Amino acid sequence: MPKRKSKTARRRSVRTAAPAPRAAPPVLDLTRVLSPHFTLKEMVRSATAERDTVLKREQENPPEEVVGCLQYLVAAALEPMRVGIAAPVHITSGYRCVRVNELVGGSATSQHCRGEAADCELSPSFVTDGATAAMRATIRAAVEQRTGRSVRADVDHNFYLFAHVCLHLNELDVDQVIHEYGDGYGRPAWVHVAASRRQDKRQILFIGSYTDGQYIRLSVDEALARCCT
Repeated sequence: MPKRKSKTARRRSVRTAAPAPRAAPPVLDLTRVLSPHFTLKEMVRSATAERDTVLKREQENPPEEVVGCLQYLVAAALEPMRVGIAAPVHITSGYRCVRVNELVGGSATSQHCRGEAADCELSPSFVTDGATAAMRATIRAAVEQRTGRSVRADVDHNFYLFAHVCLHLNELDVDQVIHEYGDGYGRPAWVHVAASRRQDKRQILFIGSYTDGQYIRLSVDEALARCCT
């Protein structure tokens, strides 16, 4: 009579099926057009993520709900802002995945992580280009009419973007517009614009060495006056 295999031997003889390969996550079409002037690619692009292939893949494949928020941000704020100022707007930071946000020192509650905020800049040539002279004059005149004061002579290109959003705050679905860092009032390094379906705060804030590194919130007229003599 043949010997029966031990339980251990029988267990060893059972073949274990190899696990099925994990499907790769779908890759977003970064050429998707969000509006006449903005694409999905520029809203998820990150110079920080470019240094790491894995991180770049994560950064450029946000969840579908984030893409929906980016679409709303563009439609409610960025596209009308771009049309209104009639000049190209460069997005320096839009959506940030959690790891990118940590690397750049962003707040854990930043709207960038939800796809609800973008840091924006105009070209430095905005202040010298003859094609933008009429827009510069229009913005300066509107600021001076509201404040009764003259716009500082040393304001930079991003001042015009900040002032434009402030002047049209009630027409844009903006949670926050922030005059961020830079060399002083009227010279922001960039302009942070946030918009979402969740809230409608229309806050105007400043932060930089000129605010002792603290956020300060002002009304439209107070904010514009900080950029005047």
